[in-house]
Amino acid sequence: MRTGGDLDGLMAVDAEILFVNQVFDKADPPKSSLELALFLFPELGHHEMSIGDLDVKALTQGTTNGLFKVSHRASAPSPVLIKVYGDGTEITIDRSKELRIHKLLSEKQLSSSPLVRFANGHAYQFISGIVCQESDMTQEAIWRGVARELARWHATLPVIDLRQDEPQKTLDLDPGVWSTAKKWLDAIPTKSRQSTANKDELEESFEYLKERLLFNGRDPHPLVLGHGDLLCGNIIIQDTDLSGKKALPEVYSVKFIDYEHATYCPRAFELANHFAEWAGFECDYNLLPTRATRRGFIREYLQAHADLQSESNGPSELPDQPQVTEAEVDELMYQVDAFRGFPGFYWQVMICLRS
Repeated sequence: MRTGGDLDGLMAVDAEILFVNQVFDKADPPKSSLELALFLFPELGHHEMSIGDLDVKALTQGTTNGLFKVSHRASAPSPVLIKVYGDGTEITIDRSKELRIHKLLSEKQLSSSPLVRFANGHAYQFISGIVCQESDMTQEAIWRGVARELARWHATLPVIDLRQDEPQKTLDLDPGVWSTAKKWLDAIPTKSRQSTANKDELEESFEYLKERLLFNGRDPHPLVLGHGDLLCGNIIIQDTDLSGKKALPEVYSVKFIDYEHATYCPRAFELANHFAEWAGFECDYNLLPTRATRRGFIREYLQAHADLQSESNGPSELPDQPQVTEAEVDELMYQVDAFRGFPGFYWQVMICLRS
């Protein structure tokens, strides 16, 4: 387990990503992409390019940001992704933190590498595969892959071990899900009697959540560096064979993209938040995972996490890998169920602030 009492490990990550003082024009993506081409495809050197050399496609899975896939038609460099920040998102998202975490993820082989940043976005190497759809989430081969990749994140990235005897430190930890919720809540303006009443109600809910989840002494586990927004559009399925010639895998390999909400959080929050995302933007509650599916997901997550920790500890004299017990599954199930109301509150506060 990679632990630390503070954020020195994360904050020391080299964040020197080249900055270009340019605004990407979403009304003319080819022209803006061409202006960045030297930094998107550095392996081409100073080869002169024209708009016709680039294939620029708008991708639609983003909800607030613009996302464009840029390929070079004549040469062989890998495609890149250009992320253009949505208007007003700087109110709730720390872009410097996002890029620091992105670079850390790339160094841990959990994401592709960031290439360049500009005034209203940044670009990074393309991650091959297809975007997961809402209907895909219910497929066991996919959700098991998601559980394994989530375990890889939590086992590989540095954790913060504050324990429950120091709940105030957990509340104040930045970046952290609790401090972020508090920061957003404090920033909501009260320009009318109704907005004041709404904010008062949210503050009461926050106090309730703190007492129920943070100061209950129940979760002895360190805080993990979580993705924080694991909806289907941020999951890339990599084992894809559109020709249908290959047998489907028992468990798909997946990667996660879009790290703007990555933060330190209890693992129960990460899991509860992900399960809530199964309903999709249309809130089809029929898609939510059943208790049996949640239990299967959590068992897969815990076993993958245990296997990864065993590997990181070096060769073992034991003939078999440690097996997760039903008691461990029961305990995390309890914690996740307790956190099921927090994600809805968290995103509601963000929406109130942005609006």
